[in-house]
Amino acid sequence: MKKSLIIIGIICLISTSSFAQTEPKKSKYAIETDILWPFLVQTTRTHFTIKLWEKGNLRGDVYVGLNIDFPRDRATEGRFADYSIASGYRQYLWKGLHLEFSQTTGLGVLQNHVTTGKNYNSFDWLGTGYIGYKFEFGKKKLYILPQFGVAQVLYKSNPWPIYEDETLTNEVGETPFMLGSLRFGFKF
Repeated sequence: MKKSLIIIGIICLISTSSFAQTEPKKSKYAIETDILWPFLVQTTRTHFTIKLWEKGNLRGDVYVGLNIDFPRDRATEGRFADYSIASGYRQYLWKGLHLEFSQTTGLGVLQNHVTTGKNYNSFDWLGTGYIGYKFEFGKKKLYILPQFGVAQVLYKSNPWPIYEDETLTNEVGETPFMLGSLRFGFKF
């Protein structure tokens, strides 16, 4: 009988203290991946995110991850693939509203160029700026992060000719381009 009372007392003590918590532990770490890119542009991007600081609605996150452009044919270039490391900083301005600056650095591979027929391996560096909003749900453990931005190749060690359209008559090189992102995240 004494053992039963001790066991019941311990169970009550443990359950009472766990139910009495009013403020959930705030997560400092998260993992996120883009859920549209694999279907729209045959690319995957996954990040490990760390909250650096927070003061009221202002907060700063840093992340590092992998970016893989799976091999696909581009009508104005050839068969392109990219294998890179991504890193960035996300500055929250108000609630979920944020600006994000990122870069990817890695190997760009172009096979069978549309006019030269050559293969190119290049060390590429891409810079991106986004604006977006973070929507949290699931007891603030899960989130969706829609973003819109502009990207630009900043450096290419072995550039190849890039054309304006499929006529392959006007060479334009690397130009800024707009992109969107829809990331799904899990905080832990």
